Amino acid sequence: MSNLFYESVAQVLEVDGVGFDTDFRQVPGWCSLQAFGLLVLMENDWGAPLDIVRLNAVRTVGDLYCEAFIAFAASLFGVDRASLSPDSAYGSIPAWDSVAHLRLVMEAEKRFGTHYPLETIPGLRTIRDFLV
Repeated sequence: MSNLFYESVAQVLEVDGVGFDTDFRQVPGWCSLQAFGLLVLMENDWGAPLDIVRLNAVRTVGDLYCEAFIAFAASLFGVDRASLSPDSAYGSIPAWDSVAHLRLVMEAEKRFGTHYPLETIPGLRTIRDFLV
């Protein structure tokens, strides 16, 4: 199963594919139009609005993915996006209990097109652990 987030970023960058460690500014043809496209993509498709200052602070597709996943998790848990970080852990906020943890797994698989093998689910302890 492919990652829908990566596919959407690759479309904006007009390349065949990207990965977690891809520095999007190093993609051939990188220009301000693609930067604008990423800003629109993050806000409209992934619910993770970035301003130009924040876009300048992120370097890789993985950084963008993290922004999108945090916005997604905040929405799922019903908390302010600013209350979560990549190091936010299971149980660190009241809404992230065992039921919400399983819901996060299932909804993330559907939203991002990822797959978490059953045996790995107990090891998904932080937001960062979900970024595959």
